[in-house]
Amino acid sequence: MFSFFRKKGPDGQEVLTQTAPLTQPGSAPETRPGMPSEVGPATAAPSPTPNDNHYDLSQLSIEVSSSSDSISPAEEQAAMMHANGQLAAAAKVLLLDKPNFAGKRRLESWMMLFELLQQHNQREAYEALGLDFVVEFEKTPPTWREQNTVSNKKPTASGYFALSGKLSIENIDKSIQTFYQLHKNNDLLRVDLTKITAIDTISAAEILAALQQSHKKPNSLQLIGSAKFIEILKSHIEVGRRQPAEAPFWLLLIELHQVLGLQEEFENIAIDYAITFEVSPPSWDPRQAPKSAAQIASDEAQAKAEIHAAEQEKNRLIGSISSDKPEMLTRLNELVQAHATPVIDLNAIERIDFDSAGQMLNLAMDWLQQGKQVRFVNVNPLVHTLLRVMSITEMVSVELRK
Repeated sequence: MFSFFRKKGPDGQEVLTQTAPLTQPGSAPETRPGMPSEVGPATAAPSPTPNDNHYDLSQLSIEVSSSSDSISPAEEQAAMMHANGQLAAAAKVLLLDKPNFAGKRRLESWMMLFELLQQHNQREAYEALGLDFVVEFEKTPPTWREQNTVSNKKPTASGYFALSGKLSIENIDKSIQTFYQLHKNNDLLRVDLTKITAIDTISAAEILAALQQSHKKPNSLQLIGSAKFIEILKSHIEVGRRQPAEAPFWLLLIELHQVLGLQEEFENIAIDYAITFEVSPPSWDPRQAPKSAAQIASDEAQAKAEIHAAEQEKNRLIGSISSDKPEMLTRLNELVQAHATPVIDLNAIERIDFDSAGQMLNLAMDWLQQGKQVRFVNVNPLVHTLLRVMSITEMVSVELRK
């Protein structure tokens, strides 16, 4: 798709870089236990033409620390191979190049190699490389990341449903149908009442019927933000004022306390209702375990935290951004468009394939034209190098994983 890419060389000038596989200079590195030992044939790079006007740095007794402004041929090839899913081959490229970067404190090559061994699950080779890293940098190497273990316990299916704004005969029917569908499909449905601002008689009757229907699945509802909604309902009623149009508000208020588990409050309001309308008070459903106000507050706080975590998880980009998962780039663009100064966490992205990187380049140009100051944070070293090769780092701020 892309034959050449522009990037800046050590002297700051733009040069054309070929993306085809490169031949590797140098001899094979010393093999440590657990490291890949078989490396494909390498062709030595041609000797540079002597020039009297330039120093030959190879003949000077000075160790040159490679600038992070340039990408070595081995780093570029390893990044391309990784983008194509060739993890083992990419690791061998950097191992072959190790004699060239070892001793020069070139952190980029080391971190790319660590990441390749991590993703390839080569822990023994990773730890062996760590010993060399300590000698070179005199500091602790990156820590091996344990693979996430999948729990055998099946999580309880939970859903989220919110009512908001002014509830009226014009909009309540659609909301209630959504409620029924979610309640049917989830073991636990969290009903968020926080954003309700007003309610009419018809809406109160519809919500009452829906909550009463939920008794067929005891303890299957959890109310969130009920305190404000309870005050809204109380504003519609008065003890001793017998208005038939107010009955749904009374009964919904009673039902809310049933669902919450507040038995004492339930019985007090039920008695006031019975006095006002001269009828028998509703009875407490014993299948609902009574709860204290403190317990309800604790449960609600936990529910809000879980809802927030679920929303964050939904917004995370996880795994690989590849041509067979076009929804990943779509989601990335949605996250960028949703914020004025987007900060996109790529910590869980292991790989971006070549085609997707090309599409990301087009997106980055669009974001730049829109005035978006996009930041990618927690980017792994392999993806970081690929984004540099593609010049995406010239349009998007890209920060390495710490």
